[in-house]
Amino acid sequence: MALGLFGYAEIKIIAIIIETANIGLLLGLLYLYIKSYRQIKIGFTVGLILFASFLLLKSIFTVGILIVESDAIIGRPIYMGGIIEFIALAILLKITWDY
Repeated sequence: MALGLFGYAEIKIIAIIIETANIGLLLGLLYLYIKSYRQIKIGFTVGLILFASFLLLKSIFTVGILIVESDAIIGRPIYMGGIIEFIALAILLKITWDY
């Protein structure tokens, strides 16, 4: 449906914006996890730091590929994956911030 409404350039820009928002959320999570680890040095926090770090790398690489690869066909998996990841990260950030 999105491919019918928007051209490939618009979908690519939307995907870059979503991944950039994901990077912002992941940086917020890493900040909280590192702050927590400095107070209470437990393995769970190290796992959270690694989890957020790998997702951050994924988002950075995705933005890089989207920017560099000018004639790549951007389909629904990248577009929808970014939206789902954004929602999940926003929920995780909210829960982590509160506790």
